[in-house]
Amino acid sequence: MKRLVVALSLTAVLSGEAFAQEVVKVGYLPLVMSLPTFVAQEKGFFAQEGLKVKLIPFQSGTLIIDALVTGRIDANCGSAITGHWFAEQNVSGRFKIFLIYGSKGLRDNTFVVVVRKDSPMKDLQDLEGKRVGTFPGATSLALAKAVIRKKADPERVIFTEISPPNMVPALGAGQIDAFFTPEPSGMIAVAKGVGRYLMKSPLSLLRLRKGIPGGAFSFSASFLKRRPEEARRLCSAYYKAVEFIKADEREARTFLIKYARLPEPVAMRIPFEMWLKVEEIDKEGGQEYFEVLYKEGAYRKRIDTRSLYYEM
Repeated sequence: MKRLVVALSLTAVLSGEAFAQEVVKVGYLPLVMSLPTFVAQEKGFFAQEGLKVKLIPFQSGTLIIDALVTGRIDANCGSAITGHWFAEQNVSGRFKIFLIYGSKGLRDNTFVVVVRKDSPMKDLQDLEGKRVGTFPGATSLALAKAVIRKKADPERVIFTEISPPNMVPALGAGQIDAFFTPEPSGMIAVAKGVGRYLMKSPLSLLRLRKGIPGGAFSFSASFLKRRPEEARRLCSAYYKAVEFIKADEREARTFLIKYARLPEPVAMRIPFEMWLKVEEIDKEGGQEYFEVLYKEGAYRKRIDTRSLYYEM
């Protein structure tokens, strides 16, 4: 009898450990691109797939990528694809991408160039000699230079790296003359009466006809190796979330108020890019975008971005 009790107790302990190991740790940034994460949580799509998911918020792309490649999280849902490319450049083979946030053609819906409301500037050419804010990081700077180069000499522009929360205040205080960022910075600057749009959709100047992948949702390689079936089900939950956003965008937008801390007027109006499943992605487009940033010095060596995608 004692042996039976011991055996049952051991079984219970082992079962408890096994259950604990079934938690899927999903990191995310509180940004618009992460909307499928918020939808999957709020609409129960993780549970529908039999997954116990723990959402872990991060405050920077660098931190979430580091957690991904070291295996501290099972999935990054999501962050900039440019950060994934940095990781691949430094430590190859640590992740696979299963969902993209971006455009399928020339036009991008999220990047803007904003100047002070009373600025006399009329074109990107007028940025020469001016102070232009960008988000921190080599790729943000390289992207701004690549775009401005189509109209002016970026070497004559004074670039200043500024964190997202401080971008609009910096413009209002006269610390910068313009900024080059994704929304909602432009919407907030206009709403506060401190800025106006100099140009919307500036990335269209790059002529990347196959689209621009902005954000990526990815699995860690260790998670894929140890728990491939759970990875497949997590991918399925995200694909359900993407379909929900298409079907009921208005309700989906309300989750940005809770998770991304956007004011309701901004959450309900901010422009979206597309969330693209692996089979919908033109992988050549991503490679062309990488080459633009590589030529601007954002990366020290070429990588094959087409090899970084998850295959079910």
